[in-house]
Amino acid sequence: MRIRFFLPFAVVLLLVACKQDPTANTATATPLSDTPNSLGGAWIAIDFCSRVEQYGSVLQAEFNTYRPYAFAMVFNSAKMDSVHCFNGFEDWKVPIKINQDTVELVGASQGKSIFLIYDSQSKKYFSMYDGTNKAGTQIDRFLKSTVPSEDGHLAFSMSLNHHLLRGSFSPIAVKGTDPKVLFLPEGFVKGWPQYDTYQVCVGGDCFVMGNEMDIITLSDSKKAGSEKMFAFKYSNQNDTLSIFNIADATPNEKGGYVSKGVAYRFLRKIPTR
Repeated sequence: MRIRFFLPFAVVLLLVACKQDPTANTATATPLSDTPNSLGGAWIAIDFCSRVEQYGSVLQAEFNTYRPYAFAMVFNSAKMDSVHCFNGFEDWKVPIKINQDTVELVGASQGKSIFLIYDSQSKKYFSMYDGTNKAGTQIDRFLKSTVPSEDGHLAFSMSLNHHLLRGSFSPIAVKGTDPKVLFLPEGFVKGWPQYDTYQVCVGGDCFVMGNEMDIITLSDSKKAGSEKMFAFKYSNQNDTLSIFNIADATPNEKGGYVSKGVAYRFLRKIPTR
């Protein structure tokens, strides 16, 4: 609602400024001729990733703030009539219109458009203005991914993993484990003989414990069917990571899962920036 109020006011100021500027009659708006090339690639919701790092949790980041319209967007510079959106467990395409630095996602939500303001100076960021919800306009910054992939899930997951699990983890009373365990952004685990891959749940059916705790799936890539889901939670200072066993609360029917006690615990050390 606030955007609707300020936009007309901004237009009035712009018209007044043009009348007062003696060079305004000769100045012309120059479209961003390289917009398709600059936008081409994957963009990730970096503000949301930062909130996940702050809370040490995907669930808490959503509960205390909100979930953005999309976690990642992929533009095809050869076909700039739509954008491919990803939210962690599904993807969809939205038609777009480009007007200089502004990209309109036409009818993106409930028939209403969402707008992206592209930073044509850095060519690294754009801000999403989503005024389609009752809570007011939500503003999220997106960062252009360095991942050479058109897979928005992959680009976002790597950024999320880095923010959520960066640093080294020293196991507490875990036999046969190296002094330092690393969760790499690509989804690999180093220093943990029992597991070498992981995947953090960001949405959909994998949130088997509802809003109680986040979910991570650990597996050994050398063993088929070794995937196992765990719940996890950081301490208040995000310096201790506890991983919990979970079990179906209603084994005879589909239902929620419950914690069955701590399976692993790690002390976390984050390198100084």
